Amino acid sequence: MKKSYIWFFLILIFTGGCKGNIKKKASIIISDTISNFTIDREREDLLTTYIQIPETADIINAGDLGMAVYNLCQQRYTEQLATLKQRSEAIGAKLILIILTPEVGDAVNISIQNGIPFIMDAARKLGIKAYDISTPLAKYSLKQLTQIPVDGHFSAAGAKIVAGMLQSIIEDNNGYRATKTFPDSIRPATFGDLDPSQNTVLDGGKNLPYHLITNSQGLRMDYDLTFPKSRQRILFLGDSHVYFPFLDNSKIATTLLQQHFTDKDILNAGMLGYTMDDHVSLLIEKAQYVEPDIIIVETNPNDIGDFYFTQRNRIGRSKKAYKPTAVEKSLYRQLYIKHSE
Repeated sequence: MKKSYIWFFLILIFTGGCKGNIKKKASIIISDTISNFTIDREREDLLTTYIQIPETADIINAGDLGMAVYNLCQQRYTEQLATLKQRSEAIGAKLILIILTPEVGDAVNISIQNGIPFIMDAARKLGIKAYDISTPLAKYSLKQLTQIPVDGHFSAAGAKIVAGMLQSIIEDNNGYRATKTFPDSIRPATFGDLDPSQNTVLDGGKNLPYHLITNSQGLRMDYDLTFPKSRQRILFLGDSHVYFPFLDNSKIATTLLQQHFTDKDILNAGMLGYTMDDHVSLLIEKAQYVEPDIIIVETNPNDIGDFYFTQRNRIGRSKKAYKPTAVEKSLYRQLYIKHSE
């Protein structure tokens, strides 16, 4: 792995047997090959002072104070979604939002129940075409969809099901083309945040080895993009549900889609733990330069809670410092400090 940036791995696991749900844990694995990054001392102080990261469900369940914070997170989510739409339209790309999580059936919690209708409504108000492809997954068992009991991410069978659902969305936008182009002089060397030119086997500490291939441009795909483009380009942004950890490149949904749509370029810029904040900054800094025609952004209801300040400080791609508002600080005290006194 090349020494280009900090790798943040947010591990999602199932707990509690068949009644369990995917829970975002605070355990983050940072690559031991780190170089050339700037430490924001204010952010480091915040990380030291506020070490806990509440799950979205914990925020919702924390009474009136929790709902006040959840509403604040919803507002931030909507603002970033609006920015994503604006930046997509600025390059002539059509933005499509998909809600995707294997938290279905018995794994559904209050975060999912509240989050899906909110996201769909926010997208509708912003004029963004959105698809809830999680709810239809409820007809499958968690054993079919995921790698439980070892890990809660999609299995190869689950990825194939997801690819089948995405196929019709792509077909509905078959003829759309953007006209925006960029001069090569300003085009960055990489379009995604994965280390480029990887052909390796990773494990993730779960004894689930998988084959990772990236092109020379930092995307999880096995060929490089050239310019000017000749085919429709569909760019996927998202977190682990786009990256598909613990699956070989050949088994992930975007590879299956590429095999089906041989007349298109299917680009995978997914990164573990990325949030709407990160999708916006990645698009602006790198991904827009692939000149996408369609941008499909994967989200899930837990992304709303990712706008709580401790989460933004811990895993944010920008490494910015996010100070807590008064209500966020009060919730933190309610959840963690008072309980320990």
